[in-house]
Amino acid sequence: MLRKNYALLYLEKGCKAKIQDKLCFSVLIVLFTLCSSCSKDDPREQEVIVTVQTEDKTFTIDENPTENQLIGTVPGTTNQGRVTFSIMEQTPVGAFSIDAETGQLYVDKTSIYDFETNTSITGKVIVENGNISKESAIIITINDVDEDIFVGSVELRSQEEVDEFGLNKYREITGDLRITKGDDIEDPIIDLSSLSTLETIGGDLAISATSTLQTLEGLNNIGNVNKCIIFNNPNIEDISALQGILVKNFINVSYNPKITSLGVFSEIESLESGFRITENNSLTSLQGFNNLISTGGGIRISQNENLNNVFDLNSLTTIGGSLVFNNNPNLINFNGLNNLETVEGNLWLLRNEHLFDINGLHNLTFVGGDLLINNCFNLQNIEGLAGLTTLKLLQLYNCKSLENLAGLVNLASLEERLSIQKNEKLNDFCGLTTIFNNGFSGVYTVTENLFNPTVEDMLNENCSN
Repeated sequence: MLRKNYALLYLEKGCKAKIQDKLCFSVLIVLFTLCSSCSKDDPREQEVIVTVQTEDKTFTIDENPTENQLIGTVPGTTNQGRVTFSIMEQTPVGAFSIDAETGQLYVDKTSIYDFETNTSITGKVIVENGNISKESAIIITINDVDEDIFVGSVELRSQEEVDEFGLNKYREITGDLRITKGDDIEDPIIDLSSLSTLETIGGDLAISATSTLQTLEGLNNIGNVNKCIIFNNPNIEDISALQGILVKNFINVSYNPKITSLGVFSEIESLESGFRITENNSLTSLQGFNNLISTGGGIRISQNENLNNVFDLNSLTTIGGSLVFNNNPNLINFNGLNNLETVEGNLWLLRNEHLFDINGLHNLTFVGGDLLINNCFNLQNIEGLAGLTTLKLLQLYNCKSLENLAGLVNLASLEERLSIQKNEKLNDFCGLTTIFNNGFSGVYTVTENLFNPTVEDMLNENCSN
C-alpha cells in the first residue's frame, strides 16, 4: 500500500515537473524576445558616426590694415560636440592668425598686406572634432588703395610729428588737420614745408596756439577745406601760403597780433556759415573778402585795433546770421558795405568809438533781429538805416555825437522794444513818428538824452526840442 502511494506521488510530481519545465521554457523565450527588442531600441547601443563640415573661403581686404583687424570667419560645424580651428599652412608665413574656437581670421603681420608686394594670401585651415577633420582652403585678396590719402583726422603737436607725417607724402586728409602747441617745449613747430604734398582736407584746417611758427609755407597746395581756423598764434606774420584756398563753411582768424593781410581768401564767393575776425592788431583792412557775396551764418569783426575800413566787403549782399562790429577803435565808416541788403539776424554796432557815419548801409532793407548801436561816441547820424521798415528791437546807447534820428524815417513798425539812453546831444526823435502813428505798443525807454519825449509826446508829434 505504501509503495502504491509513493508511486502515485512520484507520478504526480513528475507530471507537475514536466508542466513547469514547459512553462519555464516559454517564459525564457518571451524574455529573450523582449531583451532582443530592447537592445535594438537602445540608442546607447548604436554606433554614432561623427561628421565635420566646412568649405573653402575667399576674403577681401584693403591693403595697409591695422594689426589684429578682423578678416572674416572660416565656417565649421559638427553633428556632435564642437569643432576647433587651426592653421595648417599659409603663404606668406605670418599673414594671419585664427581663433581656435570661433574660426575668426585676423591680420597678423600688417606689412604683408601691401598690394605692391602681395596681391593675395593663401592658406589652409583644419576644422576638426577629435580624429575627424576637414580642410578649408583660404584665399585673401588684397585691394589696392590710394596710399596718398590719410583716412581720418590728425593732430600735429611738435616738429618731429610734422616731419614724420610729412614723410608719407599724403595728398589728402579725409578728416581734420590740426597744427598746435604740444607738451614738448623743446620741439616747437617752426616749419611746415614737409606738408607740401597736401591738396585737400575733408574736414577743418586749424592752426592754433603755435608759439614760434611764423609762416604757413608748406601748406601752399591746399585747395579745399571745410573750415579754416587760425587762432592764437602770436608769431605768425604771413599766411600767404594759403593763397586761393576755398573754404566751404566757416573762417575764424583771431588773436594773431602780427597777421597783416587776409588776401588768401579772395576766391571765396559764399560760406555756408560765416566768418569771425577778432583781435588781429596789425590788420588794417578786410582785403580777401572782396568776392564774398553771401553767408549762411553770421559775421563778427571785433577788437581789431588798426582796422580802418571795410572796403573789401563791397560784393556782400546777404548775411544769413548776425552782423557784429565790436570795438574796432579806428573804423571810421562802413563804405564798402554799399551792396548789403539783408541781415537775417541782429545788427550790432558796439563800441566803435571813431565810427563817424554808417552811410555805407544805405541799401540795407531788412534786419531780422535787433538793432543795437552802443558807445559809438563819434557817430554823427544814422542816415544809412533809411531803407529799414521793420525791426524787432531798437537800442541807441551812449552815442555822444548823435543829434537826430532822421535815418529811421521809413521805419513803420517796431515789435518789441525801443530803448534810447545817454545820447547827450540827441534832441530830435521825429524819425520815429511813423511807428507811433502805426500803434507802437512795445516797451519804451527814453532817458538821459538832451530831449526825452514821452509816448504821449510822440503821439502828439512833440518829437523834438
